[in-house]
Amino acid sequence: MKKNPPAGELTDKRLYTQLKNLRNIFDRAIYMVMVEKRALDRFLSGYWRENRCFGSRDRRLFSESIFAFFRFYGWLKQLLDDHELKLLESGESRQLAGRSTAMLLWTAWLLEGLPPEPAHQLLCREFELVKYSEQLLQMDIQQRFAFLMQQYTQQAAPLPEFANLQSLWSREFLQEMPDMNAYYAALAQRPPLWLRVQNAPVEAVQKELSAAGLTVKRHAKLSNALAVTAGSVNLYTLEAYRSGRVEVQDLASQVIAAVCAPRRGERWWDCCAGAGGKTLALAELMQRTGKVVAGDIRTYKLEDLKRRARRSGFPNIETRPWDGNKVPPRKSSSFDGILIDAPCSCSGVWRRNPDGRWNSSPEEVTKVNAIQRTVLENVLNALRPNGVLVYATCSVFEAENRAMVKDFLSRHPEFELEDFANPLTGEPTGGMLIITGASENCDSMFAARMRKRRPNQLP
Repeated sequence: MKKNPPAGELTDKRLYTQLKNLRNIFDRAIYMVMVEKRALDRFLSGYWRENRCFGSRDRRLFSESIFAFFRFYGWLKQLLDDHELKLLESGESRQLAGRSTAMLLWTAWLLEGLPPEPAHQLLCREFELVKYSEQLLQMDIQQRFAFLMQQYTQQAAPLPEFANLQSLWSREFLQEMPDMNAYYAALAQRPPLWLRVQNAPVEAVQKELSAAGLTVKRHAKLSNALAVTAGSVNLYTLEAYRSGRVEVQDLASQVIAAVCAPRRGERWWDCCAGAGGKTLALAELMQRTGKVVAGDIRTYKLEDLKRRARRSGFPNIETRPWDGNKVPPRKSSSFDGILIDAPCSCSGVWRRNPDGRWNSSPEEVTKVNAIQRTVLENVLNALRPNGVLVYATCSVFEAENRAMVKDFLSRHPEFELEDFANPLTGEPTGGMLIITGASENCDSMFAARMRKRRPNQLP
């Protein structure tokens, strides 16, 4: 009769399988991001659909390990020699020695500041890596990496610069910011999940979410904005979400809707609506009066918005596909306000999607610049005289933001910047607002509010 192996041996066998799967997914992710230039979150969501054998704990372990790697890739690559780095950058990480890959993943996990999983402990044991300790995690993150690098290289290591967590070319594209050092330092941390409460008292929703195991903090200025600071639960199964009283929407995105400041009874066009987070926020600000028309070239996105609008009971939302072509004169002066949430580099969400720091290029910025100019030109017929045009991006690049607005205004004297108060501070903006996400712990975005002069007001 065959004897059962000891429990410890069974555990190790399961962990070895888990590590083998982690290495396989890591290598595939490296190729997809570095070579195919695919977004990491889309690759992983597709991978989970194709491989339903992985449970939620495996998916979390694999996802967090790989996201941590890309978050700190600008530092981690210093652990490799020139040959290993070329393999990694060419998508050939499968050729790296096991210890090199283990060192990258283990160090990334320690920099992320998470307690080690059993699989990580096995990595540490198998490859004789620096052992986990509470004292290590109590170090400043820069000191932590310098200590780890010194242990691995046996040479004194200087403190790494936060700026190196972003590619060199993209640093040269950055817009001016109030505190550039704070922006770079924020790249080392994930922002929290932000929620927007609608159709319900905020305090009641807070209590409901707390009862479900989430720790939420209400924003001091945007009272409907809640940051989830602790807890783990499938939000989409909660009654607050299913009944439409809570929407997932980053704080910076909520600010854009506040910049629009639509009034009751107005007609607004969210012309690049996507899944419609800002459309819903506009409809809520208008207190379910008037109309918000959501447009997008991707009809499947609009179908999702329809479902969300029905779930939340919004009567003032309409969807109309828009292919980006110029609005004809026969449809002129239709809207009191237009929001252009323009296609962009998405560099403002690189805290949340760190792979974008390494698989984007200057050429892509040039391409989206052309699209942004076209969209700005093609919506103008739809705006009535004295109407409001809000141009927004989730980008931190000067060429997509202030430079784009200044170029537009130079060609359209009928428009002028309109001052508005920063929804987060109350301070005047002069018509343009940069949210870097460092001080508010959110994504980074840009918004400009412009007013279309009446014909008799033109210079």
